[in-house]
Amino acid sequence: MFTILEAGEREIFIQRVAQLTNESVDKIQELLPVWESIILGSSLKLIRNQIRFNALYNFIHQKPVPTKEIEAIFSSSSASVNWDKVISYGEGLFGILMPDKKSAIALLVSRELKCKSSLVVKGLGICFAMYGNRLKVVDNAYIQDWNSFVEHFFAQKLDFTALCPPKLQSQISEILLLSDVFKHESGTFQSNLEEIDLNSDQEGGSSTNWKVIGLILGSLMIASVIAWFVYTNMSKEEEVISADTEEIIPIDSLAKLRDSLTKLSADSARIASDSLTHLSWPDGKAYDVPKTSALVPMFEYLTDTTNNESTELRVSEISFDTETNQLVSPFDAFFKKMSEGLSKYKDVQIRIFAFAENDAKSALKRGFVVKNRLVGEGISPNRIEVKSAGNNISPEAAVPINSQVLLVLTKKSVLK
Repeated sequence: MFTILEAGEREIFIQRVAQLTNESVDKIQELLPVWESIILGSSLKLIRNQIRFNALYNFIHQKPVPTKEIEAIFSSSSASVNWDKVISYGEGLFGILMPDKKSAIALLVSRELKCKSSLVVKGLGICFAMYGNRLKVVDNAYIQDWNSFVEHFFAQKLDFTALCPPKLQSQISEILLLSDVFKHESGTFQSNLEEIDLNSDQEGGSSTNWKVIGLILGSLMIASVIAWFVYTNMSKEEEVISADTEEIIPIDSLAKLRDSLTKLSADSARIASDSLTHLSWPDGKAYDVPKTSALVPMFEYLTDTTNNESTELRVSEISFDTETNQLVSPFDAFFKKMSEGLSKYKDVQIRIFAFAENDAKSALKRGFVVKNRLVGEGISPNRIEVKSAGNNISPEAAVPINSQVLLVLTKKSVLK
């Protein structure tokens, strides 16, 4: 059976994690096999992606394992454990094996097993650290090359269903995209060096890239129309011109076409520049967002040290399902970038007001969905409050009500 722990370590590990998270031993005992199934599932996904295996190989061989901290977890003494160092190492593996899946996994497991999403994320970080230590110390032979890794983990694929509770199996499998792995009956896989995760929340730019591609395609279509128009006019003029001017008109027309295409290219670049803006949280990578994004005014508010007033942010770039009140799609990039900013400015409290056509209960449910997403990204639940919209707070008429959330940000210095 797949495991991240040696025999005899399991009970000690459960006790220590329960103490750290202030959760019951029974709850950690229930969550541990789920965490292991998620780690196994993320490893199985590498069977189809040699590029990500190479990233795992480099991480294991170059990133020092927090050996002393892990040993302290299983020590018989009462020595304290530097959990931050353990979790930091685990999150490094988290990012390689499960990029941009944290929120979806945390929301799913917390809902089904009735626990906090922050507990799911923290426990996964610790378990990934145990997994990295095992790959380095115990299973090192299986990570020396991609073929060995494939054979070792493909042989354990049935352990996924043995570890994962039935009510979670299909949903976790869907989040981790495991259907292409489970449908194979042999361990023979072709290296897929061009496999791309279309969910580009890792850098937060998927929507931006598609907009740029759309601009380019639009430019090409307009250029084709211009070329057809010029060619048609050239054909008509050639029927009436004299021999003396026969070569002049085509050259002039081509020059006009060249000038038109040059202007079109410049206009496309201007449109992209006008519709996007660059943001960068302190110590973070710069990223592009639409100028209409709620991230833009949020960035201005958080980084403005002179502004001590509360501010309202109207978010209209997410969407809820009318019947379930769940988000229609993950919107991982948006929540990831928002959480990065809120993590940098820990003095800011958030109040969430959501709207719904049905009733106030549906609106509250949507507010808690947004809160859970932020908590899943690492924001303390104590900083977030979900409120009912009163008479003074109403949705904007010009925006669909299923795509509206109001965030009120307040800096601690002005709290009364």
